Amino acid sequence: MKHLTCGFACALFVALPAIVTSQAPARPASNSSPKPAGSLAQIMRGIYFPNSNLIFDVQQHDPGAPASKSATGGSATDTYANAYTGWEVVENAAVALTDGMDLILMPGRSCHNGKPVPVRQSDFQQFARDMRAAGLAVLQAARAKNQEKVSDATNALADACSSCHEVYRDKGPADGPARCTPSVKK
Repeated sequence: MKHLTCGFACALFVALPAIVTSQAPARPASNSSPKPAGSLAQIMRGIYFPNSNLIFDVQQHDPGAPASKSATGGSATDTYANAYTGWEVVENAAVALTDGMDLILMPGRSCHNGKPVPVRQSDFQQFARDMRAAGLAVLQAARAKNQEKVSDATNALADACSSCHEVYRDKGPADGPARCTPSVKK
């Protein structure tokens, strides 16, 4: 077996980093943040609405029970029963709500009306912490596969949603000028 000469080995050694970096995905500069792709309403409609409904469904349907075969499709957790077990669906939904807070608090995101998400408002930050805590409580109960505890945890979840909605959302149409503006307390 012939030994590689330094010519080929050295050329490979020199060219390899260029080959690897040309195939590696571009990375953003360390001091820049990615720009959010969607509005706050889109995060709510795409992540929070469907996943919170999967969790609220636990109040009426045991995720550990066999999936129903009814003509209407059964419960919300039944929808994903072929891919994941009922409890995995609930756990995944809780993770989405918990970790989704990072998306809501991402700098540069706008509300549906074009106003910036009020991420620097102290009450908005508190609402975010409350949502994260509620998501973690649901996750803990779901990991224990305890329908009653998940159902109890939905109270904190509902409170976290409604507290923020009362101040920032429930003010006319989705694209109205009052959205994402804190309510003035009288």
